[in-house]
Amino acid sequence: MLLGTLLGNAGAYMILATASSAWQLGASRLLAGLAAGNIATAYAYVADRTREDARARALGLLGAAFGLGFIVGPAIGGFLAGSAADSGSLSRVAHGSAGMSALAFLMTLAFLPESHGPEHRALARATPRPNRWKLVTRPVLRDLLAATLMVVGGVAMFQSTFTMWSAAELGIRPRQLGTILGGMGILSVAVQGIAIGPLTRRYGPHLLGQLGAASAALCMAVLPFTHSMGHAVLPLAFFAIGGGLFVPSISNLITATAGATERGAVLGVFQSASSLGRVIGPFTASAIAGFAGLRWPFAAGAAVSLGGALLVRLASHISPGGRTLTSDELAGDPVDASSSVA
Repeated sequence: MLLGTLLGNAGAYMILATASSAWQLGASRLLAGLAAGNIATAYAYVADRTREDARARALGLLGAAFGLGFIVGPAIGGFLAGSAADSGSLSRVAHGSAGMSALAFLMTLAFLPESHGPEHRALARATPRPNRWKLVTRPVLRDLLAATLMVVGGVAMFQSTFTMWSAAELGIRPRQLGTILGGMGILSVAVQGIAIGPLTRRYGPHLLGQLGAASAALCMAVLPFTHSMGHAVLPLAFFAIGGGLFVPSISNLITATAGATERGAVLGVFQSASSLGRVIGPFTASAIAGFAGLRWPFAAGAAVSLGGALLVRLASHISPGGRTLTSDELAGDPVDASSSVA
């Protein structure tokens, strides 16, 4: 799956680089969308290849890698595009993206071992294919997916409004904005790549997921009342830290609800919930901003993110003795608690 989607991405960017009509542009985007399943596949791969006690750190490193790509990618794209205003400069960006996808394909082919070995294949053949609707109706997974939708949607409301608000209220220019967003990205990557493992071992993913969503909500609630970039730095830092805590923690919790043959399906549903939040958030923010002004999407995003934190709290199924429920129990399967090791 990883090889196929990476090759699809390379082909999509090559079509984009040479597109001379609207239908070619649409075809490149369609192919890229079909190949976007590699995100869920990457998370499922990491979950398959790591022990449960090391999974939070591994998922955090994967999230940090994605975050680092979002920091480095625009910088490389700007360098490749240059200062020319013609379409040829943009085609260099597409060619560069195709080359990086092709390089990722070759590195995966050469260095990444298959996680779905003979024992996994035998188990998959003996296990009925998971029904995604039944997966979504599992109580704990349902709450976690709803929390993901709410927090990602709230964050998207903030992200789609912040550029316009910072320019109008704080007089931030594009170069300053790029520096600010880059600093936030670096902070978030540091949390996911370095701090999330030790923090998860100490506090657990449930608490960190709640704190991550609450930190993002705090930023969105406070930011409209700041009147200078100096005052906005601290709330923005809370936002970056919150994102760095929430993403790997919710990924870890959702992975724990899946059996060995369900991880790809469960993480695919998780990525779908995230994508839906990134669609609903900007659409809702634009409607609110058009009706009430640029400050109000922040308030709405804060309220929605706090609701997501509450849902993560509700999904914290801990037994009276303090034992964290097993994956089978989280998935809703009956387990004899007396036979479990505390």
